[in-house]
Amino acid sequence: MRGPNRRQLYAEQTRADLVAAARTLFVYNGFADTSVEAITAAAQVSKGTFYHHFPDKKAMFAELYTELLQGIGALADAASEAIRATPGEPAWTAVSDLTHAFLRRTIDDPLHRELMAQAPSVLVEQYRHINDTVAQPPIERLLTVLAERGDVKPDLPVATVARLLLTVLCEGNQIIAAAADRDDALARTFHTITLLMSGLAADGVGAHG
Repeated sequence: MRGPNRRQLYAEQTRADLVAAARTLFVYNGFADTSVEAITAAAQVSKGTFYHHFPDKKAMFAELYTELLQGIGALADAASEAIRATPGEPAWTAVSDLTHAFLRRTIDDPLHRELMAQAPSVLVEQYRHINDTVAQPPIERLLTVLAERGDVKPDLPVATVARLLLTVLCEGNQIIAAAADRDDALARTFHTITLLMSGLAADGVGAHG
């Protein structure tokens, strides 16, 4: 099978350069203050090249946000697989670790922090669609694993709970991102979400592990 030709490789590299430039500019300047001209200047390509790859900068932001959620979803699926593989270990420990890791990224990863913070206002109607189709399914799968083990209350409405948990996690990002002391906000937010999740645990099963 013939591999990609030089033109295809150049196009892929150009697109990657545009995305990398936008990623940096969205983080440090914000979406509203980042122009297509700024992106193309940073990537050292023409505006025509930009529009060959993306219809507008909102589409580029949506792609970056989708990739971010896919990465988080992969972590959730990895947690699900780890729980399945260790039936004797307390499942809620993995859930707690995953929750903390998500919230911690708000402090440690500027891209995570800024994309999560800006996404509702930038994407508007797309925001809910991307969350529902990309981020919610891995949470549903994780809850399903917990239900199979008997670690959550019987007849848990998985889809509803997954959507609510996702909303809580996204709002937690907003709280931490806006705080003067982000580490303190992380501790308070994580503690609060843990308390909320404890209500999902089956009788005799602690949400702390």
